[in-house]
Amino acid sequence: MAGHVHLLYSDKVLGEMLQRQLRSEFFHVTLSQETAPEAMIAALTHEQPEVIGLIRGPNTPFERFRMLKQAFPHRALVALDPIPSKASSLAALHQGADGSIALPQAPALLSLQMGAWVRQSRKQEEAAANDDVMRLLGFDPLLLAVPSEQLGGLCLEVRHEDPASAAVLVQRLGETGFHCDPQPLSDPSSRQAPGRAKDGLVIGALSRDGWHRALGLIAQERGRAATRTIPLVIVASVLPAALRAAVAAVEAEVVWTGAVPDHSFALGVRQLIRGNRLSIQRRKALLQSLDLALTDGLTGLYNQRYLAAHLPMQMQLARQSKRALSLVLLDLDGFKGLNDSFGHLAGDQFLISVASHLRSYSRSADSAIRLGGDEFAMILPNAGAAAARAVVERLVQDIADIDHAGRQDDRIRISASAGVVTMQSKDWSSTADALLAAADNRLYAAKEKGGNQIVDTAP
Repeated sequence: MAGHVHLLYSDKVLGEMLQRQLRSEFFHVTLSQETAPEAMIAALTHEQPEVIGLIRGPNTPFERFRMLKQAFPHRALVALDPIPSKASSLAALHQGADGSIALPQAPALLSLQMGAWVRQSRKQEEAAANDDVMRLLGFDPLLLAVPSEQLGGLCLEVRHEDPASAAVLVQRLGETGFHCDPQPLSDPSSRQAPGRAKDGLVIGALSRDGWHRALGLIAQERGRAATRTIPLVIVASVLPAALRAAVAAVEAEVVWTGAVPDHSFALGVRQLIRGNRLSIQRRKALLQSLDLALTDGLTGLYNQRYLAAHLPMQMQLARQSKRALSLVLLDLDGFKGLNDSFGHLAGDQFLISVASHLRSYSRSADSAIRLGGDEFAMILPNAGAAAARAVVERLVQDIADIDHAGRQDDRIRISASAGVVTMQSKDWSSTADALLAAADNRLYAAKEKGGNQIVDTAP
């Protein structure tokens, strides 16, 4: 996977060597020296990489990872360690690094690992973009999203063709707080116990057949909606050269080769999976904020903000598909009397009933909208003047028949007036504002006639 990696080095020779390795695997790689924090931040701000790789030197303070993560929270930060140890890897992860890679690494394997972090960085960028959308809509993403400490236990499915290796993996991952569900790799149809959704999948292989089963399992999981986005981690003593392209194609998040994974591996997987869970929570928060921003709180219909964004798009689609489009503006007659005599609760109940009727007359492509107060609108794609009038006639009749607190002895009569305008497919000059103004003029004419009227021609 191509991507932009920026390497911070204290040893220029090592930095240039890694740059050549990654460039041979088609990454765009930029370099700068590990210097004062202000200079490093300036260089990274200028380059805007997807992955920041800090090549740790003997004198590199681990606090530098925290500083970089605070400055670039939506970039993947990877520790590249030419003097690797369990302690240094743990320290880098605890200080904010997303991952740790021991050097030296074969170019192909380094490419797989960097490709995984490019994908993670792009997910983080997507989350940041979602946050920006929520802020534009007036919502604080930190209030809508569930904090990481409230996400609960993390559940991993562990697959391996060797039970002893699987037991070691389960032990290591369990020490870091994972609930592990071990399954034999030889049984791809075996599923997790019902009631627990897995947050990630760790797969180990030893034999060539085991590798093929592992890759088949990954492809299977990527094809399922429930597991399409979860992190998939490969653990093996050796990655066969002939299978590296296949491993890259299935997009595993982490590839661990060598000795039995230690606590730092488990901690890295934990950060990866918790980040993925938070990303899911942020996507849910975005949908929640969109729903709050575009729907009316009382009736559940779309609101005026939705109309402003949706009507121009529907007009353009009508022109491109060469079909008519009708817009209906509807206002209640006598509704104020219900509010004044019986209170706003009675009025709200009536508005909810009106909304229910609007929904019942809406096709899947139609949009029912509450503009505010007792004003409503409908966008009717692929509906000419006759079809739109037929819908509105039934709607107006039904609104007049709605039971309410003031209906006894005809004390309060509530009806509806409507203005209907139809845009023909060949009309390329009308704007959404012009269409709304025309419908509003016709609604005004219907009110002037005494209400309970439909006007669908220019007054």
